[in-house]
Formats: sequence, structure tokens, C-alpha cells
Amino acid sequence: VTSRAAENLFWMGRYTERSENTLRLARLTLDTLASEDQGSRRLLQWLTHMAQSHGLVPEAAPSAIQSPRVFERSLIHGLWDTQEATSVGYNLRALVRSASAVRERLSPENWQMLQQTETSFFQALQASEGLRASRLPPASVAQSTLQGTSQLLAAMTGFQTDRMSRDDGWRLLSMGRHIERLEFLAGALALAVEVRLLQEQAGFDAVLQLFDSTISFHAQYQQSRTPQALVALLVSSPDHPRSLVWVAQTLRSRLRRIGHLAGGATQTLAEVLPSPAALPEGEAALALWPLLEPQPEPLLRLLAQYRESARRVSDGLSGLFFTHSGPAAHSVSL
Repeated sequence: VTSRAAENLFWMGRYTERSENTLRLARLTLDTLASEDQGSRRLLQWLTHMAQSHGLVPEAAPSAIQSPRVFERSLIHGLWDTQEATSVGYNLRALVRSASAVRERLSPENWQMLQQTETSFFQALQASEGLRASRLPPASVAQSTLQGTSQLLAAMTGFQTDRMSRDDGWRLLSMGRHIERLEFLAGALALAVEVRLLQEQAGFDAVLQLFDSTISFHAQYQQSRTPQALVALLVSSPDHPRSLVWVAQTLRSRLRRIGHLAGGATQTLAEVLPSPAALPEGEAALALWPLLEPQPEPLLRLLAQYRESARRVSDGLSGLFFTHSGPAAHSVSL
């Protein structure tokens, strides 16, 4: 794998995951603003901070608590912005650009799906502009567009998972996705804990939705709403692909598999990631979030370690394999 191909595959993975994360966050925010859960100040506080820290809404905009409608319009206005490196539109176009540089590695169907995802997203804006002089799509159009784009992205990740050879290039693509997922989800959960969002049912459900884990949680825990059950699934479960332990284990495995490419340097990077808890899942959850403890310091420390290790692995891979590129122009500091 050439250095340029490796870098484009790595960022193809990152932009795929980043697009999914920002789409899911935008959908959750718009759905919440249109629902009765607007009464939850903690939920609105969490969504405001998440949307602003991930660049979906300018920091100068009023919060969702201060002015829900202005916040909603700011979010919708930024979805199709191709100049801001954190917008959904920018991420989709960057994904297509990265993929075009390694098109020979993609099946025709995979490439067509990439183009269709980008095209349909921007066509929704053009169609709305043709009907509205204000040039700002209504929330219903934005929600419908985000839902359709999410479905296309899900198909796209299926191509990456099942239609690409498991060579070193694919491993770099996979690592890009898991680095992005680990940092995003660990940050989202840490903020939810800090603002005590999980004490409210609406907040509890919102966290599960952002982790794309609602069905998995209900299948395992039915109507349980304890923080320990949520931690067991979203943090310490070794079988759930959205849990932080699973993501870190997968990333560690990928790093070890490409150890031959850099004289074993990626083995050292693999050790940067926190090791899985030695305790069984249920006990690990209790150790991370003891009963009757509103601010679980062990969990917050672990989440901070996950975020920091994701950044260190990203910087390490860039230094090892993408030295021609200089500073990482793709990266976004959140």
C-alpha cells in the first residue's frame, strides 16, 4: 500500500464514521426539538454542547435552552455548508474525495453508492431552495434528508465490511473508523455523565440512540434504566460493536496485524489503548459506576483515557505512514 493510498483509505474510514456520527447527532437534536422532551434542560444542555463542540452549530448561536427555534435553524443552516470542516455536507464530500483517490480498490456498486449518497444529500437542498425563497429547508425536509442519508451510509459501511479484501489498506480504513468512533462516543458519554443526563428517561434514551444501541439494550435489559446496565452495554460489553471495549479491542487487533509494516511500531501504539477490564461485565460496570454514586470518577477517568488514546493512535499512524503530508490538514480539534 503506497503512503498516499494508505492515507486516503485511513481518511475514507474516518470520514465515513464522522459522517454517521454527525448525522445521528443532527437527527437526534432535530427530533428532540420537535418532541415533548424539550422540557428536559439537561438533555437540551447536552445536545447544545455536543452540536457546538462538533461544529454543527456555531458557538455564538443561542443554546437550545435559550431559543430552541433559533438553535434549530442554525443547525439546519449548517448541514449543507461545504466550507466548514465539521459540517455533514463537508464530511460527505471529503469522503467522496478520499474514495476517488483509491477508486481502483472499490467495486462499481460501492463507488456508485458513494456518489448517490453525496448527490441525494445536496439535491434535497436544491429542491427545497426551488420552493422556498428563504433558502432554508424546513425541519421536516432536513429530518427526511438525514434519515435517507443515514440509510445510504449504512449500505456504504456494508460495502466496506463485506466487499473489500482484508489487506493492510482495509485495516487502515477500519482503524480510521474505529479511532473516530472511540473518541466520539467516549466524549458523548462523558458529557452525559457530567451533566447527570442519565438520571432522566429522556436523556437515558437519547444516549442509547446516539450510540445506535436502543434495540440491543432493550433486548438485554428490557425496562431496566440503571446506569450500571447502560455502562455494561456501552462500555464493557466485549460483544457489542458500539461498546468502547469492543471498539478498543478491534483497534488494538488491527494495529497488531500491521506490525510488519513499521518494524513493530504499531505494536507499541496498540499498548496505548486501555486494556479490557479483567472483571466480568456486570462487576466491571459496578466498579466503573458504584451504586448510589452520582459522579462516577472511575468511569470518567476511563472515558478520558479512551479519548486521549484515540488521538495518540491517530497521531502515531500519521507519523508512521503519512509522512509526506506534513501537518494533518484533515484533523478536527474538538
